[in-house]
Amino acid sequence: MGRVRGRGVPGWGLRAAVGVVGALIVLVLAVQGVTAVLLGLVGFVAVAAVALPGSPAAMLLIGVSAVATAVLPGEPLRWEVLVLIPLVHLLHLSCALAAILPRGGRLHLAALRAPVRRFAFVQAGAFGLAGLVALLPSDRADPVVEALGLLGAAGLVLLVAALLRDRDRVG
Repeated sequence: MGRVRGRGVPGWGLRAAVGVVGALIVLVLAVQGVTAVLLGLVGFVAVAAVALPGSPAAMLLIGVSAVATAVLPGEPLRWEVLVLIPLVHLLHLSCALAAILPRGGRLHLAALRAPVRRFAFVQAGAFGLAGLVALLPSDRADPVVEALGLLGAAGLVLLVAALLRDRDRVG
């Protein structure tokens, strides 16, 4: 089997993107004050995501980053959190694309239109929501309101998942 030749980005370019995004996530965690042991583990998982983009390594990196950021002291909307949001999304997206692209394959940039558009819409929604959260009062909400908000968010996630599943079945 010969290598695919032509225009576009070589397959290793996506893996390089995974590596750069993983390194940036490790850097943001280091700036937040994550311990050296956890940074070493996160770095190892980032390297695993580059080597095996279709493995659970990317999801582990995303989960560990989210938990580490959540338990560290500081404001909920500090700059590190706002930087990690697009980084973990970009990690997920680049790993998904790298996982389906054969090693010798090439990715035509036109194939990125739909994923980039979805990425932009999701990020606009996430930062719009962050902007709304920034406008909320900073004192503690009633636990019942917090529980209802959490249930509502979980319900929206389940609704979107069901709608996407139905769309994929039809299309």
